[in-house]
Amino acid sequence: MRTTGQGGPAAAEEKAEALDSGAGPRSVHRALELLTTVVESGPQPLTELARASGLPTSTTLRSLRALEHWGYVARTTDGGYVAGHRFARSRFDAEPASAEHLFERSGEVLQRLTDGSGESSYLTVRGPGRSCIYLREVQSDQPIRHVGFAGWAGRTVQMDGSAVGAVLDGETPDTGFVTLGAVSAPDATVVAAPVLDTEGAIVAAISIVGPSFRMGADRVQELGVLVHDAAQNLTRALRSDPSASSAADLDRG
Repeated sequence: MRTTGQGGPAAAEEKAEALDSGAGPRSVHRALELLTTVVESGPQPLTELARASGLPTSTTLRSLRALEHWGYVARTTDGGYVAGHRFARSRFDAEPASAEHLFERSGEVLQRLTDGSGESSYLTVRGPGRSCIYLREVQSDQPIRHVGFAGWAGRTVQMDGSAVGAVLDGETPDTGFVTLGAVSAPDATVVAAPVLDTEGAIVAAISIVGPSFRMGADRVQELGVLVHDAAQNLTRALRSDPSASSAADLDRG
């Protein structure tokens, strides 16, 4: 499991100086260091985070509980820590109400999609430049799933060559969904569809990811319909509320 390196003695000395220089309480530095490790390294267990930070396990746990309370980290089903929903929203949001609306409305939609498809589902929005940000996920409980895509909430990845990127670029075909191999995992397949705002612009993408051996042509067609329906459901939910997000709102992030 990859962890964020500490940079050797020089980095350790610089860290100690920062903690002693009046730059803020040590507890704040510790919490931010742990959040940085989680964001940069993906899902991490408590023991690995304690080792990476050089802190006692009890101190690490207290800091993580504070971050979890405020929504900046979250627990995975196997006990690891990942970036939480509040951190994910902060990555792109200039209109808190818009992001909050999109995030909250997507929860039930993604859960139904995961329940119906048996695969993990995701909500993604456009990020800076040619990037996209994973805002929310609902992991499948199947014993065989693509675990490499667990803990992606809050992550920024490149759009190019990805199914989600194609959707956000407006390249969805008449079928209503895009199917491509996962850029970061050759043995995984992604099926994605667009979510539209009140003005008909693409505001997000809903996708599922699963092992390619389960993704034959017939199965992809079935899953594509489910993903497309989920995206339409979220589109309708956004349009039913006057506080719904618009693409212009999110582009200001």
